[in-house]
Amino acid sequence: MVVTFNTLVPLYLVLLPMLTGILLYLFPKDRLLIHKVGAMVVSLFSMIGVIWLLPYVLQGEIFCGLTKFMELGLYFSIDLISWIFASLITLVYFLVILFSFSYMDQDHNPRRYYSFLFFTLGAILGVVFAGDFFSFFIFFEILTLSSFVLVIHKQDRDSLQAGSLYLYMNIIGGLALLFAILLLYDKSGHLDMIPVLEELGAQRLPILFLFMICFGIKIGLVPFHIWAPPAYSAAPSPVTVVMAGIMSKVGIYGILRVSLILFRPADGGSVSDWIFIFNSGYILMWIGIVTMIGGALMALLQSNTRRILAYSSISQVGYIAAGLGVAVFMGLEGAKGFTGALYHIANHTVFKAGLFTMIGVVYLLTHELDLSRLGGMARKMPLVTVTFVITALGIAGIPGFNGFTSKILLHNAMLEAYKHYDIYGIFVAERFFIIAGALTICYLIKLFKGVFLGPVPGKLDQDYKMPVSASIALVVYAILVLGVGVLPNLLLERLLIPGAQLLDFSAYNIEHLPGFDFYEWFPLQKALVVVLLALFIYMPASARGWFDWTPPSWLSIQKLIFEPLWNLVLKFLFREINVNDMALGQFYEHPVKENLQTEYLSDMEVVQDPADDETGQSAYYISGKGLDRGRHLEKDFYCSPRWDQCKWRVENLGFDTLLFAFVLAVILFIAFLYVN
Repeated sequence: MVVTFNTLVPLYLVLLPMLTGILLYLFPKDRLLIHKVGAMVVSLFSMIGVIWLLPYVLQGEIFCGLTKFMELGLYFSIDLISWIFASLITLVYFLVILFSFSYMDQDHNPRRYYSFLFFTLGAILGVVFAGDFFSFFIFFEILTLSSFVLVIHKQDRDSLQAGSLYLYMNIIGGLALLFAILLLYDKSGHLDMIPVLEELGAQRLPILFLFMICFGIKIGLVPFHIWAPPAYSAAPSPVTVVMAGIMSKVGIYGILRVSLILFRPADGGSVSDWIFIFNSGYILMWIGIVTMIGGALMALLQSNTRRILAYSSISQVGYIAAGLGVAVFMGLEGAKGFTGALYHIANHTVFKAGLFTMIGVVYLLTHELDLSRLGGMARKMPLVTVTFVITALGIAGIPGFNGFTSKILLHNAMLEAYKHYDIYGIFVAERFFIIAGALTICYLIKLFKGVFLGPVPGKLDQDYKMPVSASIALVVYAILVLGVGVLPNLLLERLLIPGAQLLDFSAYNIEHLPGFDFYEWFPLQKALVVVLLALFIYMPASARGWFDWTPPSWLSIQKLIFEPLWNLVLKFLFREINVNDMALGQFYEHPVKENLQTEYLSDMEVVQDPADDETGQSAYYISGKGLDRGRHLEKDFYCSPRWDQCKWRVENLGFDTLLFAFVLAVILFIAFLYVN
């Protein structure tokens, strides 16, 4: 029996960062010490508050409800799964704050940065604490707005264009989420995160499709990843840590809740229900495989350090998606796929946040991101070098480091799935899984060699003083990578297996997970195969310069798919607008006025006779005014994705205050409803 604890703590943990963001924004810009102290205290308090909830979620779930909020209610529910996400979020956020102390000393507008950084924290916690999809949607949209401000923090051309693409894609994702929620409510009559597969009927496929579009965009699954590399490259380094290490987990959390809870039968299910579950999980697994291979290949072809890590992050979330896919189509026997995916979520949060922080420190000290202008940093930054090697070995899946544990679980889950179903496609997916691991090692070698080995460029040949706060963050990341690798069963048995027991996996399947032997010969053999394959790929490819090849600009998903699709949609819309405009114009009465000559003088070279009938006037209006306006609108809309955003000559964005007012209004509205 599940024990439910009713408390307002989840609400406090969500509102505290948002209120902190408002308060920090009220202090003058030059009070940097106040911003730092406030950021440190609140991030530490959030982390401690989440840790304090652990004994309660191990016994049951924590619930908080504001039943009168917008008639649908605002609900928070924390179980062990959402607690794991929240603990990772607050831990990395605390380390991001430490890194930000050093980084923002050299950047502009720290007040806005810290304010929206905490708005983002509150929104992320609101998403993972959400007890229903309405609450989920509210905080999901707040997250999009607040993180957009962080992406465009620099306010230069690159950041504004990257922010625009980020905003467009996330608006599409938000609309997909909204339509999915509306369909879900129409078919089931509620928005609770409980199994409802039987109730959805023929709408199950479009609902699942819309959910996956939304969450696929948020985490950067192929082909929805196009926003990630520009955003990661243009945003401040601490923001890239948040985006790669934390914000991507919001989409993963959504996929987990939808695929393993919402789209499950409540009463055993029919054969057609389980066929639907199998097909959806199988497709999700292959989306993950394509994402991990595509991301790794693109990472190999980059010369910008942040873009390498951006595509690396895309590739690594492919591992998680593949694991969740296996857990879905294995049904009641999917515990190993789930625990492997959840383990990789934890590991990815640590090593990806660590790598972005380490490259961020290199950029902070050298102001260089391109591999061709870097090199020899091992002699200049020994601490960064050592921690980078440890973290890179973690993401590479080398035994003794954290990534090895989760990748072994994921690989074993795929082998079990192939043994269970004997489907050749699963065997092929497992082979690609091995290849993706080898490609991961290849781009990490390229990155390490370009940044830390070789001669030091002349202008970078100087002594660098490591910031103390950034050094602490780097050491913590390295300790976490080593700690999980040395004691892999500690996290597995204390948190991940109890998390799997919350779902409908069979007890027999879960019983085989405690005491899993990560360091027997078979897992070590697979790791050795991956390393040898990586060397087999890297050495000849590097010698022939294959990794230095720059793909043509047209060879991208954005150029081949999204831009033609965008143009096609616009052409269709404007054609329909003009047709309807002309049709309505025929029925529009234009009374003859005495000053008709004056009205049309600016638009016509020949002045019309007032005796002309209304049909002629309407025809002129249609052919002249309507089509001319349509051409201008079409031109404006076609240029909108690529506008010259450098014309925004403002020191601070105009909507800062508006967004603050919106969030403050939501907070006050919630408080008002609670009081009443």
